Amino acid sequence: MLKIIELKTKLISFDLWETLITDRPQGKKINSRSVQRVKKLSLYLNNKGHVISNDQIKKSLNILSEKCTQDHNRGKDIDFHNRIGKLLELLNIKQDDLIKNQIGDILDNCFLKYPPQLFPKSIELLKLLSKEYKLCLTSNTGITSPKTYYKYLEMIGIKNLFDKIYLSNEIKVAKPSIKIFKLILNDFSLNPENIIHIGDNIFTDIFGAKKVGFKAIYVNKRKGVDNDLAFNPDHTVTDISELL
Repeated sequence: MLKIIELKTKLISFDLWETLITDRPQGKKINSRSVQRVKKLSLYLNNKGHVISNDQIKKSLNILSEKCTQDHNRGKDIDFHNRIGKLLELLNIKQDDLIKNQIGDILDNCFLKYPPQLFPKSIELLKLLSKEYKLCLTSNTGITSPKTYYKYLEMIGIKNLFDKIYLSNEIKVAKPSIKIFKLILNDFSLNPENIIHIGDNIFTDIFGAKKVGFKAIYVNKRKGVDNDLAFNPDHTVTDISELL
């Protein structure tokens, strides 16, 4: 079991997306959630008197998602309510708290109705590790609220396996910022060499963790695409099942 974990390790931090969960089972992206979000938003907005085409809603959601990723790459995030405000700007709709809340609920409900899937062995690995180490979840988030993430994590049976959960749109800082990794250090009162971070993104996960002095395990599902980059993980696997 995890022979690559050193004796001084006390805490293991996990990324979420494409490390523990995925929208791409068997490599094929699930589009149902995106389609339903567009349909539900179109119906809602039309009922509110905002005649906006499905294509425009889809385009606006894609732009919002891209902007979210750009923010993350700069180590930044904003809370979910303000992120929905950015969507209203893209749709040229006047800012309104009630509309923001209702649109947020639509996006969240679609997430829960068409949830991402756990990778095989995720729960088995987390349960095994939780017997010997502290665990935390350190995730950059998209256009889903923190409360819905918590509900989803409970639904799939992994929420209570973590001692602490860090969601970027809840703490308003994202990987690879050193702030999020320093927050982990402070919360657990540990030294960097006591912590391993496991993730699939060579920049936000590996570079971010290594900057602070954490050990880092790279889940390289693309099998070599990033090998020439300068952010060197301590270990590389192609799937977390290899850690069992």
